[in-house]
Amino acid sequence: MSKNRILTLTDWEVFAQQISLADSNNIDIIRQRGSDVRIVRAKAPNDQPVVIKLWNRHGWKSWIRRLTMTSPASREWRGLKNMRTAGLDSPEPLACLIGIQDAAHTEAVIMEDLGRCPNAVDHLKGLITKGDSVVESKFINDIITITHKMVQNGYLDTDHSLPNIVVTQSGKPIRLDFELISRRPWPKIWYREYGLMIGQLVGSYVFAVQPDTQRVRIFANKLRERLQLPALVLSIARKQVDVFLSTQKNANGIDINIDNLWELD
Repeated sequence: MSKNRILTLTDWEVFAQQISLADSNNIDIIRQRGSDVRIVRAKAPNDQPVVIKLWNRHGWKSWIRRLTMTSPASREWRGLKNMRTAGLDSPEPLACLIGIQDAAHTEAVIMEDLGRCPNAVDHLKGLITKGDSVVESKFINDIITITHKMVQNGYLDTDHSLPNIVVTQSGKPIRLDFELISRRPWPKIWYREYGLMIGQLVGSYVFAVQPDTQRVRIFANKLRERLQLPALVLSIARKQVDVFLSTQKNANGIDINIDNLWELD
């Protein structure tokens, strides 16, 4: 098949069926959760490198989500397209498949493969270890810019965190994974969702820089200033960070307390 050929939806569906039914030992799995979710790096029928994300969804709830276009694949597809429209770097969306027949999974999104990229947690830890404060500062500002652009364009995502951001070889952070993203034209009205989004991001930042709580405060306050976060959003975000710290303490015994999160010493 020619590399220049534009694949049809049927071509993509056959490809998705093959990846869905493939033995896990014979494919390059990025992540897999039982029979529920499978994310694979592969070559499309035209030899284009792609990432395919598959979900297994059955039952009446899944049927309703398909009708209302709120299924994971639909959300992921819209998120990828909307982020590109908003001027954010994200993988090119290639195909969205709902109701895949004769496969182990029922829906899929196929997107451009960015290559093997570390996530933002590992990248940030590496910058801190190297002591490269200039590059670290630029990277943090890039993360805040991604967050600002999402909110500015009316998108909130309670799963907005460093593990869902990958870093290219040039050091550019790129947001992935849009299953929980929602269109919110006036984000400040949705203060709970907004606060959870900010709290999730700050909580993931704690994990990357701990036990340096001062770094956390600097990051949190840069977010607060850039996004002009209202008091209600700050309060909910603070509670979400506390949930993150409590979960970490119970799971790993790591006890970190961050007083005055939204204030600098």
